[in-house]
Amino acid sequence: MGLGDIFWPLIARTRELRDMSEGFRSVGFNDKAFETCLVAAGLVAVCLTLFLIGRYARRFENLKSYDNAPELFRELCRVHRIDWSNRRLLKRLAAEWEMTSPALLFVEPERFNPARLPAEWQQQALQLESLGRLLFEPTIAATTSPF
Repeated sequence: MGLGDIFWPLIARTRELRDMSEGFRSVGFNDKAFETCLVAAGLVAVCLTLFLIGRYARRFENLKSYDNAPELFRELCRVHRIDWSNRRLLKRLAAEWEMTSPALLFVEPERFNPARLPAEWQQQALQLESLGRLLFEPTIAATTSPF
């Protein structure tokens, strides 16, 4: 028994198979295609409009996300105008103190005290002390101001 013997009865009865499937075929498919394209174009237009409104709104919010510790550290260094060599020094100091983020150095002035520095950091004591003054003296002056 060959393949021809199996498929010949099916080929001979194509009219009956076509009649069985007519209920599943859409009448006037071309009309529905145009309507489907219109709906799809409308959805794309709505999505594009929402996307552009979101971008426009975020552009003027000017808010930064500080959930990212390296981004926070970069922004703090930028605001305080800390150069690249001092940024590397701050990162090394944070690693020495086993801090989770170097950004924590911006809220802990005691980390810049030369007396608290380990012996191998005494060479950078003056540089760290001047960094500490840069970061915390304006804050100290503002809190001790009589006004």
